[in-house]
Amino acid sequence: MTNYSSAGIFYHFVLIPFLLSCIIVGCQESHPSNTDDTFFDRQNAAHDGDYIATYPLSNADSCISRLKAEVPESLQPWACLSIWYHMPRTNPAVNFRLLELYEENYPHDTVTAFAQMVRGEFYVEMAQFDSARICLTDSYERYTRLGRPLDASDATYLMARSYLYQNNFADALQSYFELLDMLNELDTGFSHRRAYLYHDISVAYERSSNKPQQLFWLKKMWDADATKLDKPHRYKATVATSLCTYYLTVDPDSSLLWAKKAIDIFKHKNESSLPPPRLVYWLARAYFMKGECEEALPHFMDAYRRNNEMHEVYGYYQYSMVLGECYLCLGQLDSAEVYLKESLATPDTGNLSVAHNLLSEVHAKRGDWESALEEAKESRRLFEIKFTADKVKKVAELEARYENEKKEQRIRQLEQERKSSFQQRIILALSLLLVLGGSVALYLRQRGRRYILEQENLLLDQEKKLAEAESRLKKQALERSQTQLQQTREELDAAAKSLALKNRL
Repeated sequence: MTNYSSAGIFYHFVLIPFLLSCIIVGCQESHPSNTDDTFFDRQNAAHDGDYIATYPLSNADSCISRLKAEVPESLQPWACLSIWYHMPRTNPAVNFRLLELYEENYPHDTVTAFAQMVRGEFYVEMAQFDSARICLTDSYERYTRLGRPLDASDATYLMARSYLYQNNFADALQSYFELLDMLNELDTGFSHRRAYLYHDISVAYERSSNKPQQLFWLKKMWDADATKLDKPHRYKATVATSLCTYYLTVDPDSSLLWAKKAIDIFKHKNESSLPPPRLVYWLARAYFMKGECEEALPHFMDAYRRNNEMHEVYGYYQYSMVLGECYLCLGQLDSAEVYLKESLATPDTGNLSVAHNLLSEVHAKRGDWESALEEAKESRRLFEIKFTADKVKKVAELEARYENEKKEQRIRQLEQERKSSFQQRIILALSLLLVLGGSVALYLRQRGRRYILEQENLLLDQEKKLAEAESRLKKQALERSQTQLQQTREELDAAAKSLALKNRL
């Protein structure tokens, strides 16, 4: 199960967006004054650059009391959130108490939604899945009401992780792919969200023993453009290490290549620093799996000496166990026995069984058959304990894989139906466009014909009016001619009468 240090990955892209949104929305109505703006700068300068680190982080009530006494009121919500970031995750009761005080003293919808979100994450990591589901469901509903789908999706992400821890790979993958679809719609760039989602999908396929899909998603992570991430070299080194572990048993040469590539990536950005012990460990494992024990030994020793991750008890003792195995490979039985006995402090039943089996080989090579038999019996006993647990787990995994296969088949069916529905919608849309285009063309044609007819009728009317006007003009001219002729006749008659009178005279 993922520990709190790896869960910190989730804090990086859940809490930071929350902090930014709190600044935008405002956890209080008041705004910092000019004097308040420099408060943290002055305090950090007076406390070696980290004022909040001086708080009593093991006692939430004391932290809040000091915060209220020292920090300006307008900055207290931000200071409380900073305390949350500084507070260690080793004591959930203290963390939960701080969340309660945070909600009581600074009531706001975003604060409550955030508190429920991180409570849910704690419950997931503690394997209290029912409590986690209650908190995450509440957080999802609150963020949805606030109109913040990306923050609500973080609750879905944590629920998918809880499914993964419960070997419910079908529901986990379904949730992951729903989140991926949402990211494809809202954010097409390669971000931290997408990187962590790809990683969890590959882990889900690994735990469901779907090696081809695991490799597909690991390569997808490697081929992604990580230049916009905060520390792309760290991301690339992590992916290279994952590919190293994938190829470790199936292709040691490729595993060695990826281990060297991870170290080269680290050295490129940290020339003056030694590679982390974990990278050196996987490099040594790759050499060991190739059978090159002499080459692997100095790397195993370097990783063993520099390893200080005692809190990771399941992995911490692997260093001494594989170092003992390497000495056994080289025939140095005394050194092998020392490191193998040191590894017996591991709480992992599987590693204990392997360590006792290796000690049995050491005693057998010395000729101490009684001790070899005792170690072999202990190894067998531990193996049976683990085998019984693994058998139950295997049945659960088979059931989960069966459910996963049904889910994937259903997803493929739904995808095919979606594509078919999409094609039908396209055909329908094209048909509607064709009908609409034909209707528009017919309408324009009829409108053109009506326009031509109207123009023709208008022309006929104009010609008719013109003919009537010409007829009236001719009639008026004829009347004027007749009037003029009548006047001429009258004048002639008058002249004739005048001449006749002159003749009589």
